[in-house]
Amino acid sequence: MAKKSKKMPEFQPGRGYTKEDWDAVDSPELTDEELAKVRPFREALPDLAASIDRELARRARPKG
Repeated sequence: MAKKSKKMPEFQPGRGYTKEDWDAVDSPELTDEELAKVRPFREALPDLAASIDRELARRARPKG
């Protein structure tokens, strides 16, 4: 069985969304079948992952 993630039990202000946003979300738990289809980000979207890596390297502190 897959490890369950922590859920925020109730709305917490100051996290970048409103109470209305919180109430509008309906995110049912994933089924075992859905979880079996999950792939790592770098495998599912390799071009985007490479683009993010390049951007992070560009912003990194210079070596030396």
